[in-house]
Amino acid sequence: MFDLKIINGLIIDGTGKKAYAGDVGIVGDKIAAIGDLKEYESKACIDAAGRVVAPGFIDMHTHSDFSFVYDPKANSHLYNGVTMDVISNCGIGPAPIGDDKKDTLIAYLGTRLVGSIPVELELPWNSLKEYLDTFRENKPCINIAPLVAQGAVRIAVMGLEKGDATPEQLEVMKKLTREAMEDGALGLSTGLVYMPGEYTSKEEVAELCKVIKPYGGVYCTHMRTESDGILDAIDEALWIGKEAGVPVEISHLKLLSQNMLGKTQIVLDKFAQAEAEGVEVNFDIYPYTAGLTSLAACLPPWLFEGGVDKLLERIKDKEIRVRIAKEIEEGIPGWQNFVKSAGGWKKFFVSSVTHEENKKYEGMFITEIAEMQGKEPLDAACDLLLAENGRVQMNYYAMDEDDVMTFMKQPNGSIGSDTMSLNVEGVLNFGKPHPRGFGSHARFLGRYVRDKQLMPLEEAVRKMTSLPAQKLHMNSRGMLKPGYFADIVVFDADKIIDQATYTEPQQYSAGVEYVVVNGQIALKEGQQTGVCAGQVVTR
Repeated sequence: MFDLKIINGLIIDGTGKKAYAGDVGIVGDKIAAIGDLKEYESKACIDAAGRVVAPGFIDMHTHSDFSFVYDPKANSHLYNGVTMDVISNCGIGPAPIGDDKKDTLIAYLGTRLVGSIPVELELPWNSLKEYLDTFRENKPCINIAPLVAQGAVRIAVMGLEKGDATPEQLEVMKKLTREAMEDGALGLSTGLVYMPGEYTSKEEVAELCKVIKPYGGVYCTHMRTESDGILDAIDEALWIGKEAGVPVEISHLKLLSQNMLGKTQIVLDKFAQAEAEGVEVNFDIYPYTAGLTSLAACLPPWLFEGGVDKLLERIKDKEIRVRIAKEIEEGIPGWQNFVKSAGGWKKFFVSSVTHEENKKYEGMFITEIAEMQGKEPLDAACDLLLAENGRVQMNYYAMDEDDVMTFMKQPNGSIGSDTMSLNVEGVLNFGKPHPRGFGSHARFLGRYVRDKQLMPLEEAVRKMTSLPAQKLHMNSRGMLKPGYFADIVVFDADKIIDQATYTEPQQYSAGVEYVVVNGQIALKEGQQTGVCAGQVVTR
């Protein structure tokens, strides 16, 4: 007797092996049997005739740390067949943090992670364990897999102070990292393009990575730049992995600089050389040619020294704005100059803001706003940051689709949306967020795998299931196999597609019919059931 049986489906088990017809039997939260199960009784049954039955997709790169707090339903990801979000990427996370630095972290999260969610952040925890206990008591609809964020660790010890850590400060950071790994973190993430990561040396990061090694931790990095200096940034990431003896995961791999477009093979050659030298290298990618970042990230890093309030105070000064314009035009060594790399302010359009009087700018390019206001683009950008207390999110066009497809085809690349889970109603319905928050996995399967024939469907499923599970050393996840957790998606391979666009992003994907999370049906006949059976998946 099964609790749930999925019959008549085309099983793609996540290993990359050829699909086959069969049934899946579930008891409790685990898969009990796979094969011809027609003669066995079950309390509930899903008829998957003409549909693919696959492991639930693992979103390798998300920022759902707070969206799960304010709305555990995880709608936009669930409608993509995602059953697990990997959180606290890019060095941006909610813990660990001491009471004395909470205000600094909250201000930082407001400009970096949360963007324009119209809520006031609270951090009623200090350790990663205390934060994760939030979800053990109030389960989300999908699973959560945590990293420990280097940005939070450094802020807990040094705030947004510039410069190298003292030996004493480094020891405290190592202690916090070790405690987070004991709490179940699967690895360490950095965002070296953001503060305080940009103030952090590779040697300091390597010391923290040495702490995660005994726990089987992975080093996940938003590199120091994805622009003109990307090859040096890759060398740094690989050096850290080799120095610490840990696997490396390159976050949201892309070529941003107009000077680097078409040069994917150089990047792939570097990965191959590192593998030959014993460094395990993987990456994640989202299937879009536009990125998203905070408007504040477009400004030189020295403006952030001392915190967000200092940034806002500095950009009021006309002379400082002259300096900013000069540095955007000429660059600063080691700084990812988003505006110059992408081709100017004409490539950046407002995704979301908080204040009602500025909602009219959502969806508008910075150059359009500047023309409307009779200002230079930099002045329009700075004035908008001031009006929004630094909380402005931007989409920007920069990438070449051929490059994106080349990277997606690589066997060591998984899919990550690089967003928080969103909703078309309630607190998580705001602005014009990047459509990747609503459509990444369905877009990959529909536009690229089915329509463009980029790879076999079995390989595509592997890249979203067993590949990330194995990278993060998750036991019993990412495959359809007896004894594994029953995280399962049933989708129509002929119909699955994203519906979110840049102008109308708040649209759920089509073609995902059932999603089972830990043996419970979370999505039924394309509609959410309200059942929340997600678990915290730790080391």
